[in-house]
Amino acid sequence: MKTSTAHARLESLQLAAEGCLSRKEAVKILEKAEKAHQKLESSAAPLHRRRFLLLQN
Repeated sequence: MKTSTAHARLESLQLAAEGCLSRKEAVKILEKAEKAHQKLESSAAPLHRRRFLLLQN
């Protein structure tokens, strides 16, 4: 997932979370947000690792 897509997804989930009325709905939103956040972190991690490895050499 592109980082811009993941950020947009997190933003839309935040808006949905602000408007949710039930606990069940809130839990579903939190699960989706966690998944989107993990994808965002995993897509950025290889980039940081490469820079770190290049700096070591």
